[in-house]
Amino acid sequence: MNEKADLAHEDYLKGLKYKEIAEKHNVSLSTVKSWATRYWKQKGCNQPKKVATKKRGAPIGNKNATGPPGNKNAEKFGFFSKYLPEETRELIQEISIKDKFDILWEQITIQYAAIIRAQKIMYVKDKEEMIKELKKHESTENGEKIEYEFQFAWDRQASFLNAQSRAMSELRSLIKQYDEMIHKDWNLATEEQKNRVDKLKCEVDNLSKDDDEDDELKIVVDYGDSNDN
Repeated sequence: MNEKADLAHEDYLKGLKYKEIAEKHNVSLSTVKSWATRYWKQKGCNQPKKVATKKRGAPIGNKNATGPPGNKNAEKFGFFSKYLPEETRELIQEISIKDKFDILWEQITIQYAAIIRAQKIMYVKDKEEMIKELKKHESTENGEKIEYEFQFAWDRQASFLNAQSRAMSELRSLIKQYDEMIHKDWNLATEEQKNRVDKLKCEVDNLSKDDDEDDELKIVVDYGDSNDN
C-alpha cells in the first residue's frame, strides 16, 4: 500500500466510515472501497486488537501446517506475472489503487499538456519564415548526395491548425466524458474531482479563443500583386 492508503487504514481500524475516510484524505469513495477490498479485508488485516483464543492446529512438521507454495507476484498479477517486467508490475500496482475519475483525469491533463507544448514547438513567427531541414545524406562513388526539405510558414501553420483542431476535439470529448462520469456517480466523487472540470473548461475555451485570434493574424498568403497578371 502507499502512504495515503496506510494512513487511511489506520482510520479504518479506528472505526471511521468509508465516506469519512475519503473526505479526510481527499480521495474518492471508490478509491477507499478499492483499498478496503484489496488490502484491509485480507485475513487478519482489519482485526481489532484482542486476546485470541488458541485453536488446535496441525502438528509441527505436518505438511498441512504450511500453505500452498507460490509467490507474491502471482497473487497480484496472476498468469502474466512471470512475463511482466518489474517496472511494469510496479506501474500496474500504482494504477490499481486509482479510481476511474483520476485515471480519466490524467488522460485529460496529458492531452492538455501536449496541446500547450505544441504552441511553442509549432510557433510561426511571420509569413516569411522558412525552415530548412536535412532530409537525406548519403555518400556515393561520385561524391555526396544531400537532400533538404523546406517548410514554408503557411504549410507549417496549416499543418499545426489541423493537428490542433483534432487535439482540441479529443480533449473536449475527454472532458465531456469526465463531466458525465462525475454527475453519474456524484456521491462517489470528491469535491476536488467535481471542481476540476469547470476550471479546465474555462482554460480550454480561452485557449481556443486565443487561437482563433492568432489565426487571423498568421494565416496570410501573399500571392503577389494582382496587377502583375
